[in-house]
Amino acid sequence: MAVPATPLPQLRKQRHMSAAADSESADTTAPATDRLLLFEWGFLLVVLAVAAYALSLQPALQSAAWYLIYLVALALFVLRYGAFLGGLWVALPLLSWPLLAGLSYVWSDAPGQTLRSAVQLAMTVLISVYFGARFTLFDLARALFLVLAATALVSLAAILAQAGFAYDHNGVARGIFPHKNVLGGRMVLLLVCCLLLFADGWRRFTTFLAAGLALLLVAFSQSGTAILMTGGLAVAAPLLLARRAPAPLRAVAYVIALLFAAAILLAFDLDAVGVTLEALGKERTLTGRSLLWDFAQGLIEARPWLGNGFDAFWNLGDGSPGAYVQHLLRQEVKNFHNSYLDITVQLGFVGLALAGLVLLLFAARAAALLRADGRALAALPAFFVIFVAVYSLSEYALLRQHSLIQILLGALYVSAALALPLPLAGPSRRQASAANWPQT
Repeated sequence: MAVPATPLPQLRKQRHMSAAADSESADTTAPATDRLLLFEWGFLLVVLAVAAYALSLQPALQSAAWYLIYLVALALFVLRYGAFLGGLWVALPLLSWPLLAGLSYVWSDAPGQTLRSAVQLAMTVLISVYFGARFTLFDLARALFLVLAATALVSLAAILAQAGFAYDHNGVARGIFPHKNVLGGRMVLLLVCCLLLFADGWRRFTTFLAAGLALLLVAFSQSGTAILMTGGLAVAAPLLLARRAPAPLRAVAYVIALLFAAAILLAFDLDAVGVTLEALGKERTLTGRSLLWDFAQGLIEARPWLGNGFDAFWNLGDGSPGAYVQHLLRQEVKNFHNSYLDITVQLGFVGLALAGLVLLLFAARAAALLRADGRALAALPAFFVIFVAVYSLSEYALLRQHSLIQILLGALYVSAALALPLPLAGPSRRQASAANWPQT
């Protein structure tokens, strides 16, 4: 039986409450026999876990996991139609991504692959929208913390045990992830969760230990992008978290941010060029990923406006340009290790412009939430959009099916929009109560 959505006045009231008060309010208004809520929490954790390291699974197992996730999600869309429709209304700009991906079937070099991948992207976006409609920012941060902390522990165990899969072909640690940059990026996300949950007063000893683990794995990964993002987080955190503090405390926060920035510049001074080049997907010798960059630029020049179709280039089979690149690099690469290049190769400058517009809209929502809400967790969307902009320089994460970044983008976009103390036209929804989730 479908559960009706909470009336709009009650939703507006919930948006003005603190995280704890919001949870208590949602708990008192939620049906006492809502047996789906615990299942939804479990589903959220499973999806985040699968998306967090899906590329390291066997292809058959990965496909089976996602098809099962699709079936469960479709059932939840029907059972929670009020929340789902409310999230869709807020997330209309995000739906333009799978729409353009599907339209590229018309000009794709691999139309069958494009259509299949476009459907997968659409399901990924819809699932993320559902999560954003059902869960608050606090809930999403907690769930992401649990998943990433668990993957961090498993990765550390594999690295210390010197398991073969835990290291890449160069002997650099990657844990259970497919690439060192993925390990580094996930640990930066864990650091963000630790920082905001700690500032919000949630299990501070646990989050402090998890932050130390994340820093250790960033060092193990030797990822220039992750190192730069960690330094940037140290600079941005005092500025964003002290935004509502009294003037003297804000001044102290600004000084701390400047000291961190100076320390980072001094630390990177010995190899600033090398770290920056790696963060941009290149190396000093201009080999490795720099070849991918150069090849991608040639493809973009050949078909600049609409590209060669969503997810088409790497799936044209033997004898294709993609197969030639894989042979040249002696690696089974499936992307250009840069979201902006990958999007432009597949969907041209039209796709890149659309992706940029959605990110700008996300940034605007994040900035509005910062102004409206002084809680630490209100800064989560702002931290995330900065993370995505930088992380996308070295990994393909945006406009990608089954991507953790894509799922978080949709979920945080919707949850942040619904947390704003402004009336939103369209259907309403009730977010799941954190108080109903068993404490861990």
